[in-house]
Amino acid sequence: MPIEIEGLADLSKMLTTLTPRAAKRYLSRCGEPAAEVVIDAMEQTVPVGVGILEESLTWKKSFLNDGDETTMEIVIGPTRSAYWGSFQEFGTRFQQGQHWMGRAWEACKDKCLSVFATEALGILHDLENKK
Repeated sequence: MPIEIEGLADLSKMLTTLTPRAAKRYLSRCGEPAAEVVIDAMEQTVPVGVGILEESLTWKKSFLNDGDETTMEIVIGPTRSAYWGSFQEFGTRFQQGQHWMGRAWEACKDKCLSVFATEALGILHDLENKK
């Protein structure tokens, strides 16, 4: 489920003046704590009795380049070794989905976006002070 955050135009302008490596490092400082908020919420909603699923939750960050625009993408969920966590989320032909990842996101999305915005504002202040 992609999430687009708008309203960070000032930060975006500041990041374009930096080297790509520095800009990615600053964006990572925003995204990583926000991803941890989602992981914590998923650990609370993981179905009971499914083994070590809560230990298999992780996130993976990547940067996608589309012309002049670079986008940070963070994928959150169970690792490939816990593929059956997706069965618990979406269901199968024989069992109904429990939607535990969706419930976790609904419970923490405001906090996740707040953490991201707080980190982004901190970075914006740091960049303004460097001028």
